[in-house]
Amino acid sequence: MKQLMLEALTLASARGRLASFSVLSTAIYLSRYHWLDHLSLWGNLGFSRAPSIGLTRAYWLLLHGQPVAAWHRNWLIYIVLAVGVPLLLKDLAALLARRPGRHSISIA
Repeated sequence: MKQLMLEALTLASARGRLASFSVLSTAIYLSRYHWLDHLSLWGNLGFSRAPSIGLTRAYWLLLHGQPVAAWHRNWLIYIVLAVGVPLLLKDLAALLARRPGRHSISIA
């Protein structure tokens, strides 16, 4: 368990990245929307406009089935997901390929 926590904190392995993504997505999903209002580092430093402001809230909206509202909150969430989802799928494929007892299926 310690090893997985270290991997998740450092994002050093496929297993750690998937664990981090799962835990953070679950935490964001279970959070109240207004709890995420003051998470932005840029906003806390006094900037009113920065590209990353609103990404967490946009992700929350996506997780709750509101893609249009997510677009209006911060449209960059779709670029983040366009980059992130394939990376997570690659990590998942790598983990599944390493599972012991896995049988490969070939279709001729």
